Amino acid sequence: MSDAQVFLVTGPTGAMGEAVVGKLAASGHRLMLAARNESRLKEIADSAAAPDQIATVVADTTKPLLARRAVSETIDRFGRIDGLIHLVGGFHVGPVMLSDLDAYTRMFQANLLSAVSATQAVLPQLADGGHLVYLSSVLAREPFPGFGAYAASKAALQAWVKSLAHEVKHRGVHANVVVMTMADTEEARAQRPHMDFEQATKPAAVADVVDFLVSPAAGGLFGVMVPVLGKFEFSTGLMAGPPGAPQLNRL
Repeated sequence: MSDAQVFLVTGPTGAMGEAVVGKLAASGHRLMLAARNESRLKEIADSAAAPDQIATVVADTTKPLLARRAVSETIDRFGRIDGLIHLVGGFHVGPVMLSDLDAYTRMFQANLLSAVSATQAVLPQLADGGHLVYLSSVLAREPFPGFGAYAASKAALQAWVKSLAHEVKHRGVHANVVVMTMADTEEARAQRPHMDFEQATKPAAVADVVDFLVSPAAGGLFGVMVPVLGKFEFSTGLMAGPPGAPQLNRL
């Protein structure tokens, strides 16, 4: 398989989409972007300024039939498919007593089952190896209060990818996860003006790691969780800060 590959990118209209699509296109990869929002799809495709390398399909890839259609469109357009960049996800925050069962169903549909649907559509086409990349959250390991539904669904995704990696690595298929914090986007900054976005994840940093994970340099990685956390840190009252720093008590 040459360095330039063909990927189905699901969920490119989200916070990571523009940066990831732009980086992969700049590396010479050809991309089929699949999402439900046709106008936003066009904006993302146009932003990469690589019209010969990017095509779009309007499809809800959380639905298995439409995911298979997106794969078929990819092969029709580019002649093959070498993997999946899965950017689909959802978010919910709320205490257990105020989060109904539907909130959990939505989170597992968005953050786990969407990955299953897209992966099952792509995998049969990866006879010569390939790459599968997913996004998760640091909260899957250390959830904050009120993030139970979201964190549980991301933890489930990570466990599922680790299992998947064992199933497919002998076929030369790499399944890996980028673990991030809140994305540092203009929209997020406008919604949360009080927050310290120095501790947020930069989309460009995620894009760089996704690009690495589909490169020959990542040939030895199967089922790894790659943290792209920037300056994020948990806080605790049990430890002092570094020498000379304000005593914010971080861990």
